[in-house]
Amino acid sequence: MQIQKNIPLGPYSTMRLGGTAAFLCEIISETDLLEALQYAKDNNLSALVIGTGSNCIFGSAGYKGLVIVNKIPGIKIAKNHTGTVVEVGAGENWDGLVDKSVELGFLDIAALSLIPGTCGAAPVQNIGAYGQQVSDSIISIRAYDRELEEFVTLENKDCKFSYRSSRFNTAEKGRFVITSVKLQLCRKNISPPFYTDVENFFKENMIDQSGITPEVLRQAVSTVRVKKLPDPRTIANCGSFFKNPVVSPDEYSALKSRFPDLYAHTTDDGNLKLYGAQLIELSGLKDYHDQDTGMATWKNQALVLVNESAKTADDLKMFKEKIISAVQEKFGIVLVQEPEFIELV
Repeated sequence: MQIQKNIPLGPYSTMRLGGTAAFLCEIISETDLLEALQYAKDNNLSALVIGTGSNCIFGSAGYKGLVIVNKIPGIKIAKNHTGTVVEVGAGENWDGLVDKSVELGFLDIAALSLIPGTCGAAPVQNIGAYGQQVSDSIISIRAYDRELEEFVTLENKDCKFSYRSSRFNTAEKGRFVITSVKLQLCRKNISPPFYTDVENFFKENMIDQSGITPEVLRQAVSTVRVKKLPDPRTIANCGSFFKNPVVSPDEYSALKSRFPDLYAHTTDDGNLKLYGAQLIELSGLKDYHDQDTGMATWKNQALVLVNESAKTADDLKMFKEKIISAVQEKFGIVLVQEPEFIELV
């Protein structure tokens, strides 16, 4: 492990914004992690652990402490009485794991195809798409507890998962450094109804929806995502920038009376999840290019903010506020961002 100094942070965020890290290192083992944290402690530095930067944006002032890039590898596969258990290193590519699960013949996380980022980052946001979320498959997580200064195993129930949330990105953000994730794969069948975009793919390709295989579901989701979302490797973005708002049935009924074309999806608790992209579109901001900030909303998915020529995170913040204000003025709903702004200096 090598500690580097004065490293530009733009390349470590898929939004490609940010100042300079005073110190930065990459780790490939738990031993590396302990050494990095000890270095930070010995030098009185704050320490920040990241993956590929697909869900974080650095402020213009940079980071005065130590940025630790988690690249811990490894995939272990074992059978159990309900299917297959996969234990994966936090630094492994998430979509690579999805591909492996499909290769093994399972549907459990196939709808999470092409979501950028690492396996260690997936539980933090409790990533989800097209009716699946990673918390539905997680057995446990191995992490270093920076408060207790020891490695711990957290069972699924200990992670406090909810919609796009966990204990790792709420009250205890920064306490745990995830080093591996253990998942249960067991689903070999899936039944309609499917999300509209996925269902349309099946209809357009004359695919019988009563017998969807893992390969077909992954193909459908991947095709939809490629059409709707820009590749962060070529176009600077952090994926969906805002969470889909959740409202009560009464709130939805009131909104529906004013906006008859407003779509919603019923959640497990009986509330209604609105589509943030539609709210932005109806606010007149789809494929909107802002000359003042160099930011834009993506032409095929308004929930995605794209950095066209922005120079600093302040440009992004200004653009974000324009969108939040427009949606709030029209619908009375405040959009909440998904990626984290990292401004600790």
